[in-house]
Amino acid sequence: MSLELKIPGRETVRLTKAIFDLNGTLTVDGKLHANTRSLLKKVAEVLEVYVLTADTLKSAKKIGCKNNINVQVVSGEDTSTAKIGFIELLGPAETMAVGNGKNDAGMLEKAAISIAVLGPEGCAVEALCVSELVVNNIDDALCMILKPQRLIASLRR
Repeated sequence: MSLELKIPGRETVRLTKAIFDLNGTLTVDGKLHANTRSLLKKVAEVLEVYVLTADTLKSAKKIGCKNNINVQVVSGEDTSTAKIGFIELLGPAETMAVGNGKNDAGMLEKAAISIAVLGPEGCAVEALCVSELVVNNIDDALCMILKPQRLIASLRR
């Protein structure tokens, strides 16, 4: 499984993994919408999918089990550092990161491709500033993976 992006003006990017934040990124008020669930399953056919969350709303376990999603909960005072460590473990050069929170900024900055989601729960300025691309909602981000020409068109120099 991989996604090769030949983006004019930069080296070819070969993605094998995608990390998604949960609250405010994949979910709204802790709920994973049916269309998002469907798109996420399609993305999982192209890339290894990981969900990394501080689990503020305590919905991660239920969402992970119910949807057969690999959910990793990070804890402690500095969840940002834990998220950075996770992407470093996976290999940032082959990983896309998608998030909206201040604690996502570090992993967004390290990722080969980074997308900030500016949805109903907002988006931290820190996440916006380090992302290569900003989308209106998670379904837009998932569709960019499924239709990579959208990514290429947005990221070309």
